[in-house]
Amino acid sequence: MSTDQAQLTLPSETEHACIATPELGALVEALLLVAPDAPTVAELARGANVAPAEIEAALAWLDEQRDRGWIVQRHGQTVSLSTAPRFAAQVRAFLGLEREAKLSAAALETVAIIAVQQPVTRAEIEAIRGVDSSGVLATLHGRGLIEGTSRRATVGNPIEYGTTPLFLKHFGLRSLADLPPIGMVNGQDGRHSLEQAAHTAGADELPEETPGEQP
Repeated sequence: MSTDQAQLTLPSETEHACIATPELGALVEALLLVAPDAPTVAELARGANVAPAEIEAALAWLDEQRDRGWIVQRHGQTVSLSTAPRFAAQVRAFLGLEREAKLSAAALETVAIIAVQQPVTRAEIEAIRGVDSSGVLATLHGRGLIEGTSRRATVGNPIEYGTTPLFLKHFGLRSLADLPPIGMVNGQDGRHSLEQAAHTAGADELPEETPGEQP
């Protein structure tokens, strides 16, 4: 085969294009901007015609570009772009959200427990907080910060709660890995309190309504 013929040969559908990281980063950025929903790394790889490992490298490169107005956020297997936390005040003003209702101390406490321990049931949350949490869970669900991820295969099949992509946007986190370490809870290490609650709450589990049916 001549050199000219080799240059005209197109790659097969199973071959992946070789793109330098900055260029691939720009392509991934473009795909994320037009995606109707947060795509997975596999979906981005198919769209860019590269291997998933190359997408991961491009995302890492994008994450290093701290001079831009957005950050890369990871929620489970999905990826999205969100405005940089340092511009939160200006974005709220631009969108007319200056009077956005703040979360109560109870809501912040509850969503912190869910973020760290997820998936977690209402009984486990209440074992840690020591008070009924049905109302605050309904509030957090209504704000789109938490969701029912599944039902636990125990007595009553209670709902297991987890945080949503909006939770990351609300608190300016790139992923759950950005959460600060657990401090002290009721005078003891927070992780121990969570593990103890998970161990003792199972006997108190009761059937729950689905999140969409909560008052």
